[in-house]
Amino acid sequence: MGQTTKKTNATSGTHSASRHRSCEHERKELPRPEEQPYGSGAGSAGEGPAVSEHVVDYYEILGVRKDASPEEIRQAFRRLAKKYHPDRNAGRAKWAEAKIRVIIQAYDTLMDRDLRNAYDRKLRQELDPDEDAYRQSLRSRIGDPHAEAKLILEDLLHERGEEALEVFERACAREGGFDLSKYLESKDYLDCLFLLGEEYERAGDWKKALEFYHKVYDLERDQPMRYFLETLKERIRDIYCKKLARRASPVEAVDVYERVLALGIPKKTEAYIHKKIAESFFRAGQHKRAKAHLAKAFALEPKLKGAQKICEKLGLSFRRERKQAAAAGT
Repeated sequence: MGQTTKKTNATSGTHSASRHRSCEHERKELPRPEEQPYGSGAGSAGEGPAVSEHVVDYYEILGVRKDASPEEIRQAFRRLAKKYHPDRNAGRAKWAEAKIRVIIQAYDTLMDRDLRNAYDRKLRQELDPDEDAYRQSLRSRIGDPHAEAKLILEDLLHERGEEALEVFERACAREGGFDLSKYLESKDYLDCLFLLGEEYERAGDWKKALEFYHKVYDLERDQPMRYFLETLKERIRDIYCKKLARRASPVEAVDVYERVLALGIPKKTEAYIHKKIAESFFRAGQHKRAKAHLAKAFALEPKLKGAQKICEKLGLSFRRERKQAAAAGT
């Protein structure tokens, strides 16, 4: 979107035209046994990030994304430690030991929050010193809403989500809300809203994520070019169904599922949602309403899957319901 599109696609992608997708960075394999260990100038374990002339990319070494979670880093470390263990490379023990040392360095650095933050700053400055200078100039103007809005977008585009949320929430507290549309161009504003939603989703704040996704959805729906509408529908639907509904009471779950129906979804998905509403009404003791929604589900999708249990609970024949729905559809 706008001038941010190029930067956006460089970090991750949701759509060919913008950042609106979950991060899917290309994973790079470690060098093959025939190749040299990582960087001839790499330091030994415990000395901090290995540096020769340049900062070694620990994310590339472990084969993880820049925003990888501790669990993803731990899994990558275990896989590589097993792969390059000297006992499995008996003919190249010294070579394997050199690899293991750097893998341990990478793991120790990225698993420590403070070390990782310091390392990330050093790596970003190495990769793009001009970008780091621009960011510093924005940070020096904290308190200026124009600079803060640009800093939030800059940090989101370069995978500094926690720092972006910190600036955004501080500005909201100070201003009693922070209207980014006043300080960003329309396309950058849409990007920023989506990325804030994505960051809140990553942080597990589902309601806040939905607030931003819905804003983008409402704005996109009125645009002639709807680049992100389907992606947004999927995100919103997944949060409602997989996060909120599972944690809600049966009656609250029905309300959540009805919001999904209001999005306008494919028939098969609509049938699935009606089945979930039927299950929720059953748990709430409202069997008549459960049967009504299950009938809607079968009418939309006669070959509805996963409905056998709810049919049995409601005293219905699963096969009969499917046959009746199929006959009605012919």
